Amino acid sequence: MTGKIMTFFLGGSLCGIDIAFAKEINRNVKYTSVPGGASHVVGLLNLRGQVVTLFDLTQILHLTQTQADKESKCIILKGLFQGDHVGFFIDKLAEVIDITPDMCELPPANIKNLQGRFISEIVKCNEKIILMLDVNKIFDTI
Repeated sequence: MTGKIMTFFLGGSLCGIDIAFAKEINRNVKYTSVPGGASHVVGLLNLRGQVVTLFDLTQILHLTQTQADKESKCIILKGLFQGDHVGFFIDKLAEVIDITPDMCELPPANIKNLQGRFISEIVKCNEKIILMLDVNKIFDTI
């Protein structure tokens, strides 16, 4: 992959997505819980008249859940999920990084389990490992 990625912390892991998928980042999100909804569905958000489904990616990816705090934010993605906007909470926004193909490699074969299949690439940047999330696969399977 080449281009810009948005990086963030999710359940203690440094993750990233292609910035082209991001519509906006919100904080202090007020949402409505969905009674009887799946555990990975946090609720529904009214975003300027458009209903956005909010997901908990820590549940989907089996990462450690953290308590929401003042650094918690919600990333809203462009209409990926059957044309609808979806969003997910992150622990903390990190930075936007320009990446080149020499920084990227496929994930190791030993993490290709159910949750590992949602990681499209591993990005090595300044001694850090960034797990590139495949948002299409994540939201196509839920």
